[in-house]
Amino acid sequence: MTTSTTTLRALREQRRIDHRDVADTLGVHPTTVLRWERGERLPGPTEIRLLAAALDVDHHEVVTFFDAVRRERDARDAAVRPEPGIRARSLRPLRRAAGVSARDLAARLGVPASTVYNWETGRARVPAATVAPLAAELGVPRSTAATALAAVPAPTAQDVAPPLRRFRHRCGLSQVHVARRIGFPRHAVSAWEHGATPPLVAVRRLAGVYGVPVTRLARAAGVVAPPLLDPARWQPGDLPQALVTLRHWCGLTQADLATRLGRSKDTVWAWESGRWAPPASARADLERVFCLPRGSFERALPTSSAVAGTDDPTGRRRTA
Repeated sequence: MTTSTTTLRALREQRRIDHRDVADTLGVHPTTVLRWERGERLPGPTEIRLLAAALDVDHHEVVTFFDAVRRERDARDAAVRPEPGIRARSLRPLRRAAGVSARDLAARLGVPASTVYNWETGRARVPAATVAPLAAELGVPRSTAATALAAVPAPTAQDVAPPLRRFRHRCGLSQVHVARRIGFPRHAVSAWEHGATPPLVAVRRLAGVYGVPVTRLARAAGVVAPPLLDPARWQPGDLPQALVTLRHWCGLTQADLATRLGRSKDTVWAWESGRWAPPASARADLERVFCLPRGSFERALPTSSAVAGTDDPTGRRRTA
């Protein structure tokens, strides 16, 4: 066990933090935390930031810990394997250009498919003895095989992280943490980062978590904000649809809104369907719930005076 990993575990134990609590905070398996502490695995940049926050230590101190682990592992590997091989940064584009799948390439070289994936992601080096047969399978001249495999490939569209993922990485958050903060399942966060369109309420909550303007996050997510979110654009008769838009934006159901207003769900439904217009007292309550300036709904009222004086489709006011 290395001195750095012992210190890392000591930091956790000094603060009387269980490794399972750290794992829950980071959204990883408890065994992963123990492997980090033993130096058996190395966390990524995001996990290092979260780990520093969980242990309440400086980020650079945690980086120093794992840099020492990495140096010790490299020295140990060098003693066992005098020829470490090369980092095959261009292996994946060369393999794709040759039309060979990772499994087929692994079978031809007599190695597990996971080994090929580790070569492609940089987790493992290609042994020097394997460079020549690998070049033959990829159709690369042996004389330039090492250079071609080690070359840094030009970034492609697949290599660029989606905007929502970049926002999350910039904050050092996992998908599990984001999902908990916005009240959505983790698979929904993953789907949005892969191109699915989030609902309006998720856009608003994500913007708050990532600390970016709502309009910027909406553009990144491919969401066009409804014009009726802006009261300045309301026209006479827009009140029903404006209520629906504001309610969706706040992530409320008709029942939720009715509870906050102290009125019945049927009343909210009647307002949103245009069958009744809310009276002055109800409009004031709606402006309070949606954090709008006083009198904002006046401009969206229908031009006719159709049934604007009751709080309930039955004509009865509901007592809170």
